[in-house]
Amino acid sequence: MKFARSDVEYRLSDCQGQVFAACRMGAWCFNEEKHLYFSTAPHQEEYHLFLRAGGVLDQAIGLKDTEALPHILGGTLGLVWIAEWVHLRSGGRILVILGPVYLKNASVEESLQALDRQGISQHLRRQYLNVLGDVPVLRFDMVRQYACMLHYTCYLEVAKPVILTRESEQPSAQKGNVAQSGSGNDYQRMAAYEEMLLRHLAEGTHPPEDSPAPSGELQDFDIRDTLRLIKDNLLIFTGLCARTAIRGGVPVYTAKKLESEWVGRIEAARSFSVAHRLRESMYNDFLRQVRQARESTGLSKAVRDCRSYIQANYMNEITLEDLARHCGYAEYYLSRKFAKETGMKISDYIHRVRVDAAKLLLVTTSREIQEISDLLHFGNRSHFDRVFRQHVGVSPAKFREQGGQIQMSKETT
Repeated sequence: MKFARSDVEYRLSDCQGQVFAACRMGAWCFNEEKHLYFSTAPHQEEYHLFLRAGGVLDQAIGLKDTEALPHILGGTLGLVWIAEWVHLRSGGRILVILGPVYLKNASVEESLQALDRQGISQHLRRQYLNVLGDVPVLRFDMVRQYACMLHYTCYLEVAKPVILTRESEQPSAQKGNVAQSGSGNDYQRMAAYEEMLLRHLAEGTHPPEDSPAPSGELQDFDIRDTLRLIKDNLLIFTGLCARTAIRGGVPVYTAKKLESEWVGRIEAARSFSVAHRLRESMYNDFLRQVRQARESTGLSKAVRDCRSYIQANYMNEITLEDLARHCGYAEYYLSRKFAKETGMKISDYIHRVRVDAAKLLLVTTSREIQEISDLLHFGNRSHFDRVFRQHVGVSPAKFREQGGQIQMSKETT
């Protein structure tokens, strides 16, 4: 398909040339069937693959029925792109994409890890390492300015870009976020969503599954470092979850220890996608503690103390002797009392707590599975695989491959 060049196309051509000259950010032009007309990007073959593999092309195609606005998109590979549909005088329309770029604090290694999960060979990994090293790194305010520049080039009007910060392992899920992100400032909607989560947390109940988190909450703010802002908001929400969990019956020591652990994980996040996954995992971790605390109301003090000790020390060696000393019971009597009141052996409860911790580590970190097994004291990889499969239904590797979508932290009560 060929299209006649109009004033829009000439202006667009000039814009693409200026952007590339300024920061070596490439430009792409697609039709509605994802056919690539042309690109000014270096490493065109590899970047085109990243555009598709990261889910950004699917996100951008899904914007075709929305209002004409520039969108800043983040995909599963940690790369950032600018996309806008351009209406031509001939009556057709084309999709223009600028990118890729990295924002400050982004990691090439995280992009490679995401590609590893898609099964690339070591040869391609080395090749992609060199290619990703050439991706320009820009401050967010500069990316925002280029998005505004693209829109003005196409429509001769000023518009604020729509920011989709939520990255998904399944790009098609992004289509439901577009309409939410395009209307004004979402801060109040995000605050209302968090209040709803905290109400359910206090009650120990799961929020409705049809209440997805609103995206675009960064819109209309003059943000210099979006990842830092996401972390700060998440740290505040973690503190609120800890206080709510205490009111829901979780021991202060347990709640504060959990808060400290999640603060460390949040600070270690190096991309949007990791930060957003941490949000859900952190919330489910506190929710599990509240549910356990509510279930413990009919348990004796010795059994409650035993469970609390396990929850607080699951990353250390735990022996029956340690538990008996902590609870003030002989080992034999504590074992019988725990099994009678909870319906499970102490060893099974330890496994369940550690499996839940393993699920979080598998989804929110890039640690090797053997390292996670060692960290949680499963002894060896085969034992870890067997116990994990008993509790979750799939192996740790399969759970990570599917992004933790299988019973993610919800079956542990």
